[in-house]
Amino acid sequence: MKKVLNNFDKIFLIFLYLQPVLDVSSGVLLHFGYEITISSAIRTLFMGLCVIYLIFYVKNKKINLYLLSLSVYFVIFSGITIVSKGFDPLLYEVKNLLTTYYFVILLLTLVMLYKNKTFDVKNLFILYCIYLLFVFIPNILGIGFDSYWQSKEGAVGWFLSANVVGSILSILLPILIIYIKKINFKLIIIFLINLYVILSIGTKVPVLAFIIIISVNVLYYVICLLIKKEYKKISIILVPVVILITSAIIILPKTSFYKNIIIHINYLEEKSNGKIEPETFIDHFIFSQRLTFERNTRKSYKEANLLQKVFGIGYIENYATDNVSFKTIEIDYFDVFYRHGIVGFILFFIPIIYVVISIIKNVKTLNHKNLNLLLSITLIFILALFQGHILVTPANSIYVALILSIVYNNSLKEAC
Repeated sequence: MKKVLNNFDKIFLIFLYLQPVLDVSSGVLLHFGYEITISSAIRTLFMGLCVIYLIFYVKNKKINLYLLSLSVYFVIFSGITIVSKGFDPLLYEVKNLLTTYYFVILLLTLVMLYKNKTFDVKNLFILYCIYLLFVFIPNILGIGFDSYWQSKEGAVGWFLSANVVGSILSILLPILIIYIKKINFKLIIIFLINLYVILSIGTKVPVLAFIIIISVNVLYYVICLLIKKEYKKISIILVPVVILITSAIIILPKTSFYKNIIIHINYLEEKSNGKIEPETFIDHFIFSQRLTFERNTRKSYKEANLLQKVFGIGYIENYATDNVSFKTIEIDYFDVFYRHGIVGFILFFIPIIYVVISIIKNVKTLNHKNLNLLLSITLIFILALFQGHILVTPANSIYVALILSIVYNNSLKEAC
């Protein structure tokens, strides 16, 4: 075991490269009706290894105290579940409990792992390409899975969730821009594949994130060149931007992304007799009814007893009633608060707040690297609000934990 812990960075790297494979295996198995996935077992085992690494190798008193507090909370949460709901739903509740807190365990582990080590951004570049190919190849061949069960269009390759893949591509892209030192044929091909993928899966998030990331970077370079009075270089940058915008205007109406927007707006107009109220537009179009889900869960939380308010109502609302619900809100902040109460919410966000505040304090200059690192982190917390499953889903949260840890430790090794 000591040898394993001494080489934990290599083990983590292997585990990291397994992520797209695990996600594809989950997508394929669940697509064909197999509920049990290998990915859950492997990720749970790695979480256990992380706890062992923190306790017996890192031996940090503050982290050990936090882990002890978390363990006590887990016991109390499980006890309240048994008392209020019985033993039958316990496995489901504990499974979701571990899924949610997977992120904080991983964050603590990676913060300590990369305290004195560097992480090569090339690894994220390769992983990004793997995700692209697992969507691009099946979609091109017409054997990709549909992004939606009905109504909307789009294909997500061999993955299970378009939202998960879209989120991963969105938060990694600013980091990868740091990796790019010069434009070549290989990067142009990857760029075009990336455009195809984000437009074909049909979700809004990766497209909007892509626009924000490219716009911020172009604006940054233009401002820098204006300060240096290098006006000719500005035109060199703006020409491809104009070509890209023109191409987008021509191609966009033919994409799943655009078609889904029209489908959604038509549905809202039909439902509201041609007049879409601002509140309906915000809830249905921007938040995909997440505000409605929040209101329903808030009602359940208000009706819960004091212990459940403090330690959480869990993942099954109104258990053993006609109004039983397994639906999560899909806004991470609300899901953590309602499902795990005041204590669980505090425990979840303590390490995140500490890491983010430290990152902000350590940013001395807003250079190209820092701009994109902060852009990635900003996107993480925006997506956690508008889309969810960023902080509380292991497939996404592993990348969030990695990004926060390498930025916190300033341990990112850039491309040569």
